[in-house]
Amino acid sequence: MPSRRSERRARATAPEWAEATQLRQSLTARAGQALREGDDAAAKVLESALRTRERVERTTHGFHAYPAALHPDGAAALLTLGSGPVLDPFCGGGTVLVEALLAGRSGLGCDINPVAALVARARTTRTTEAERTALRGLARRAADVARRAGLNNADSGGRNTSMLQAPVADVLWDWYDPWVVCELDALRHAVGNDPLGRAVFSSILVKVSRRESETANHRTEEARPPSTTATLFHKRAREFARQLEELAAAIGEGPEPRARVHREDARELRERGEFGMVVTSPPYPGVYDYLPLQQLRIAWLGLEPGESLRDEIGSRRSFKSDRTEAVAAWKRDTARWVRAACRALVPGGRLAVVIGDGLVAGRPVDALGPLGEAARAEGMERVARTTVERWDEGVERMRPEHAVLYERGSK
Repeated sequence: MPSRRSERRARATAPEWAEATQLRQSLTARAGQALREGDDAAAKVLESALRTRERVERTTHGFHAYPAALHPDGAAALLTLGSGPVLDPFCGGGTVLVEALLAGRSGLGCDINPVAALVARARTTRTTEAERTALRGLARRAADVARRAGLNNADSGGRNTSMLQAPVADVLWDWYDPWVVCELDALRHAVGNDPLGRAVFSSILVKVSRRESETANHRTEEARPPSTTATLFHKRAREFARQLEELAAAIGEGPEPRARVHREDARELRERGEFGMVVTSPPYPGVYDYLPLQQLRIAWLGLEPGESLRDEIGSRRSFKSDRTEAVAAWKRDTARWVRAACRALVPGGRLAVVIGDGLVAGRPVDALGPLGEAARAEGMERVARTTVERWDEGVERMRPEHAVLYERGSK
């Protein structure tokens, strides 16, 4: 039977849902001419990182959607501009870390979002064949149990909380068919605390919901037939095991390279003088609300967002309440994370950043200026910069996107 403590947690999760909003789509492949400055060879690499848009599914990149991710080929290109261990203070789903591993380089990814940490760890896990076999077996057993739970619920005629093994927040019933809720509850229970199983479970939560997409909270009316959620989970687990096998083969045996993931605020990084390169794409000002997009996962997985919802850098909701203060906060936060990132670099280390200008209520929000000011304040020298105008479907106009490379002095 569910405990009172878990019931309180389920009820406490629900109010946060009301804050989730429709978020702007990421920039599309439609782009204009590039403006390049500084070292020409480096600027051309930066341009290639901005223009890369083809779908990539090598190793674990195709596992688990994550909004506004840096393109894998773009990350790979940026990594050629430096050497040594890599830090990504806004790692999201772990794209930079995967590419660092494939390049034979160790890395550390940090993110304030608990879902990002979950996904990045899963994508960069080095596994043995025995561990992948265990994942397949766990998924098969979990799917069998979940399939029966979904069919039993469908036969019972709808919402039936007595069939659940743990409380489910009331609002979740609005986003899922009743039999899907029962299948997900069974999967959650069967997976338990297995980290790879939890990641697979997380990967299907939006797909089987009535939510329009990963970046839109509009409700659709398309129903999902009973037992198909369990089938999708099993299929996704088998695919992930194959992807992990590809990653292991590409990296090879031995203790290095390795990837670490910390749930940590980029403004308060503890690392000092350890990394040869920082490669990252911080939140664009006023464009996304990352954490509210993950409310389904946070509720199902029992994650604790803590202060993350309030402390997201450059959140769109902050620009809606007070634009002047939001811009000032954006500049302060940019100075803080750049300072922390630069202090993590070794002398001569490099910082590569991809960021786009914001656009709130038809007015631009400059991202390049505050970034440059923050880098100069830390003694960083700009090596090269490329800017490309890219079409934003959300506001139907072009918006600048920048890739910039800085270098720390040798002292």
